[in-house]
Amino acid sequence: MKPASLEGEIAVALTLELEWTLIACGLVALADGVLKGGEASRVLDMVNAALGPEEQDTWIDLISGREGLQARADGLELLLADASERVLRRAWSIALVDGEGSLDEARVLEQLGGRLGIERDQVMVWRKLWTSQAIETAGHVATFAALLLHRHAAAAPQLGAPLGPSERAKFLRLLAGMPLSEARRVRLHRLLDEAPGVEDLGSALLWLSAERRDEVLCELATYLRTGNDGPLGRQLFLALAARVALADDAARAYLE
Repeated sequence: MKPASLEGEIAVALTLELEWTLIACGLVALADGVLKGGEASRVLDMVNAALGPEEQDTWIDLISGREGLQARADGLELLLADASERVLRRAWSIALVDGEGSLDEARVLEQLGGRLGIERDQVMVWRKLWTSQAIETAGHVATFAALLLHRHAAAAPQLGAPLGPSERAKFLRLLAGMPLSEARRVRLHRLLDEAPGVEDLGSALLWLSAERRDEVLCELATYLRTGNDGPLGRQLFLALAARVALADDAARAYLE
């Protein structure tokens, strides 16, 4: 199963679903009228990852304004139901980049659903499910990130030393960009002083469905690809994969 994001995919031809995805993500990112912050970065990354150089400039200009995106959406053909769900889910993932989705972003998502022929109540059910899953995934990514930080500290010259200011700040920045309430973020602060273990995280992932476990592993692999954890990161990921009974070749495929 592919993760909800387009990051990391090889540039492909502009299909109808991909066009809807870029438009929907742009409209959600522009829900408050301005393309900025992590949402802007994520949408631009999607454009750069999904399109060839000859199309990127056109789309970067297009996603900078809501009117142009809306006009493009109004002229598009509809998608099949399963493709519409994927598009809406990817769009909602943009709303969660900088934290919890706003009312304006939820309203834009419902409007997009209506344009795609999806009932408002169904969009609301999906949005709540996707938000819940994103919160759950964020907790697992935060645990894995804390595990890495503590293992790096354990390998430092001062064995057993607590996390230093830079490591603690890195973890807090990670939490700040996750779809978590302030109360949830504060509860996760304990991971700065209580090192989690591979066994504990693996046990938590075993409780997930196979589909959800795949999604979480994809997010953990993405975290590793965007970080600088080197062989230790790969080693811990493969140890975690073994804990959930994933074959070594399948585990390594996530990291490619």
